[in-house]
Amino acid sequence: MESIGYREMNAGEEAIVCELVEKVFKKFVAPDYGKDGVEEFFRFANPSAMNERLKSDGFVLVAHQVNELVGMIEFFPPDHIAMLFVTIHHKGIAKELLNKTISKARVLNPNLSKIDVHSSPYAEPIYQKMGFHKTGNTTTENGITYTPMELSL
Repeated sequence: MESIGYREMNAGEEAIVCELVEKVFKKFVAPDYGKDGVEEFFRFANPSAMNERLKSDGFVLVAHQVNELVGMIEFFPPDHIAMLFVTIHHKGIAKELLNKTISKARVLNPNLSKIDVHSSPYAEPIYQKMGFHKTGNTTTENGITYTPMELSL
């Protein structure tokens, strides 16, 4: 298997990154959501919305294997993961994307003490495996069901 590389998303890659997100979301996350939740998710997870969000201090890191994207993470300062999706599972890609995000976020904020995420039901055990813990009850807003979680640094 070819090695995995990691880098910042290049300008103009929003569409291909969102294609990866859509593919993984539809397979693993969407089955837990109703039509309204899926529609709400795609109001957020589309190239235009991503491009608009990236005008702030947020960033997207991608994982690639040869010329194919196999993972992505979107981060909002000061401490929030907006999206984390990978196409190849059980290879440490999500964990490495998280580690690289923490390193980059610490450059932006040297006092960073935690990272939080609103985890989908599917991803909750994955985040727990990476060291996150629940900080609140599972909630549904606009059809999106999530559990607030946090990783202490």
